[in-house]
Order: sequence, then structure tokens, then C-alpha cells
Amino acid sequence: MGRMDDSALERVSARASDAVPMIDGVEVASFREVVQRLRDDFPEEDPLHVEAVVLREWEAFSAGRPLVVPTAVEEGAREILDQPLV
Repeated sequence: MGRMDDSALERVSARASDAVPMIDGVEVASFREVVQRLRDDFPEEDPLHVEAVVLREWEAFSAGRPLVVPTAVEEGAREILDQPLV
């Protein structure tokens, strides 16, 4: 595993003081933002490995149940639920 340098630790500390969005009491960030920050902090790591690690951690955290879904998912579910039962 890579080790963060002092400047990376300063960036993490600065981000920690920023307002962080919360959903259902859980601090959240976009997948893309998380991967980019980790790629910036661990430039020696293969970008595909960084993404794989984030996905693995998400699966462990979420136990397969999404915290958020795109609004289009709700729209699609409504279309299905609006159909008469056969």
C-alpha cells in the first residue's frame, strides 16, 4: 500500500473541514470524486486498482443495498408499478 505524504495529509485535513453532504445520516461523495482524490493521493497506484478498491469498500459498507439511486430509477419503477397486473 502507498503512504500519503505531508501535502496529501494537508489536503485530507482541508477537505474534512469542508461541508460534506449527508444522506440518511451518512456523509457522501460522488464515486468519481472519491476515485480522483485517491488517485491524486496515491499516484503510484494503477487507476483500475484504485477503482476496484473503492468498489470493494462500498460493497463491504453497503451490504449490497444502495444508499442513493438516480431519480430515473424511481421513474422507471413508477412506470412498472403503474402497469396493470396480468
